Amino acid sequence: MSVLPKAGLGFAGLAGASGLGYLGVKQFSSKPKETFKSKYALAVKGFLNDDKVLGKKVDALNQSSASPKHTDLLEAQKQKKASNDAGAKEALKRGCSDIYDKAIESDFLEDFKNYCSFNNEDKIETGKTLVADKNDFTNHLNSFKGKKVEELQAGFKSIKKPSEDGADETWKEAMLGECKRLSKEIFEGEIPNFKEFCAK
Repeated sequence: MSVLPKAGLGFAGLAGASGLGYLGVKQFSSKPKETFKSKYALAVKGFLNDDKVLGKKVDALNQSSASPKHTDLLEAQKQKKASNDAGAKEALKRGCSDIYDKAIESDFLEDFKNYCSFNNEDKIETGKTLVADKNDFTNHLNSFKGKKVEELQAGFKSIKKPSEDGADETWKEAMLGECKRLSKEIFEGEIPNFKEFCAK
């Protein structure tokens, strides 16, 4: 084989390799981005059909001193302030539906968390409500003290157990604080400690 054909094969090989590299980069760059709907599937499942929770989110929009980023949520806020509950819910649903397909890296995380998804409080079983006072934990003292570290979830792991017989004020306040914090977090599945200690 002459030198020229060999050289031609070399160039062809380089072209082929670079072509494969380009395709690889193209395939990598075209990989679908994670969306709110895919990451938080449990938090959006059934949300748009839950009229009671939609009402709570519209009320939260109305009471908020801050403005949401999404235009449809701004419209929902406007409609609620005008006492148009039905219009507010429809605008909220449009906005949330659009946000669900946005990438996690977008600017709509706070809108999603506060107005377009179930949080842990929303998932408290019917007939029960979120604890509201530190004295609500008095009856949970023995149960909490009896749990092993591996039986505690989230921030409950870092709450120091009272050493004396009574439930001290520091422990009660820490428990109330953790329940309030978790109540506003996006629902990603049942948290046994939240269900046991934070609902009454």
